[in-house]
Amino acid sequence: MKLKGSFLSVILLLSLTLAACSDGEGSEHGDHGDMNHDHASSDEVRSLEVDLQTPESITAGEEVEFTAHVTSNEEDVTDADAVMFEIIQGEESLEMIDVEHSENGEYVLPYTFEKPGEYKVISHVDAYQLHTMPEETVTVE
Repeated sequence: MKLKGSFLSVILLLSLTLAACSDGEGSEHGDHGDMNHDHASSDEVRSLEVDLQTPESITAGEEVEFTAHVTSNEEDVTDADAVMFEIIQGEESLEMIDVEHSENGEYVLPYTFEKPGEYKVISHVDAYQLHTMPEETVTVE
């Protein structure tokens, strides 16, 4: 019994010593202690808003523009990770089209619908490790 108690005491002492060394090592090298103080902007909570703008009237065979105005914390986002427009008719996704930034946080898709009907346009936007996908329904005459 006495041997068991001594063994447990030694294990406990070793565990405490290792834990103490680990805590001191991280602070000594600056690995953990001041990790976020130099990067105050990384602590900032980001928002992601997309204003999907669609034309009021659309005629088959004529080019129109869809615009996703992307903002974060009320500032234009000019460097989104990805902006794609998806065109859906009924339950079928017809196309996923990548677009680049044009100006002032706007990502513009010129598009021509070949046939009249009702379509959904979804802008898929990824920025600041966030994703949003506003959707509008449009009628093509």
